[in-house]
Amino acid sequence: MGLLQRSDAATRWFSLLAPGYDAVVSQLFWPATLQREGLERLDLSDDDTVLDVGCGTGETARLLVGRTRSVHGVDLSAEQLETADAKAPLDGCDFVRGDACSLPYADDSFDRVVSVGSVMYWEDPRAVLREVGRVTRPGGEVLVMGFNRRRSSVASPVRNVQDVVNAALFYRHGPEEATELFRSAGWTEVDNAVTGPAWSPSLVLATTARWPSDA
Repeated sequence: MGLLQRSDAATRWFSLLAPGYDAVVSQLFWPATLQREGLERLDLSDDDTVLDVGCGTGETARLLVGRTRSVHGVDLSAEQLETADAKAPLDGCDFVRGDACSLPYADDSFDRVVSVGSVMYWEDPRAVLREVGRVTRPGGEVLVMGFNRRRSSVASPVRNVQDVVNAALFYRHGPEEATELFRSAGWTEVDNAVTGPAWSPSLVLATTARWPSDA
C-alpha cells in the first residue's frame, strides 16, 4: 500500500499542495489536453448529471461545464474545495466535502462519474468503485484516470526511478489489473487506454466502464 493511500494522509497532502496545485500538479500530471482525451471516452450528453469524485480544485469540472446538465464534485480536502468554489466558471457546480468510500448522494443519482488523479489515494479501490456504482444510474458510465503500473525498462532509467517513487506513495494498476478490479466491483464493458502527459506518455491509465442496466 502506498504511503498516501489513507484518507488522513491524503487530506494532509492535498492541504499542503492546495496553494500551488493548479500551477504545478495539474499542469504537470493532469493537463487539460489529457483530461479532455479521457472525457472523450465517455458518451457524454448535454442532459447528463455528472459527479467528479476527488474533484480537487475543480479543473475536471471546468471541462465539463457547458457539456452536461449539471456538475457535482466531492473531495476530502477543504482547502482544495475552497479553491474550486472561488473559480467563477464553476459557479453553477455543486461541491461538497465527503469521502469516496461513503459518497453523500442517493442511489442512482448520476449518469456519468469521473475521477481524475484520485484513485491513487484510495485505500480500498474496489470498495470505492462499488460505492461509485451505487450512485450511478443503471447503464451509466465511469471514467477513472490514475497512474499506470509500468514494467521497468533498461532503456528508461529516469522513468524507472519515477515509478519506484510512485509505487512508494500511490496505488497504481496496469490494464489487466484494472479490468479485474472493475469487474470485481460490478462494472461491465471495461476498457483501458495507456496515455499520459507529453513528457511521460505512458504514465497514466484511463479506464472506462459501464454500470449494468439491470443493477
